[in-house]
Amino acid sequence: MMIEVDDFKAFDAHEVAGMLCLKYRTVTRYIQAGKIRARKIGKKYFVTEQDVKAFILAQKTNVESAETDLYSGAIRED
Repeated sequence: MMIEVDDFKAFDAHEVAGMLCLKYRTVTRYIQAGKIRARKIGKKYFVTEQDVKAFILAQKTNVESAETDLYSGAIRED
């Protein structure tokens, strides 16, 4: 159930879970832990479009984790 007023969009936790390929419970845990900003209206959590983008951008990429490998980019000869 998306809320849309003018250029403001907010998605409920079920929609956010679908967008991020996560389970609903995982999204609600992330919200409760403060990893995803949300507003509670009644009994439902709503996440703005901007906060969904912020969560995605805050995630590490596989490129960053590859750089921490000791032998990244090095050729080993045995």
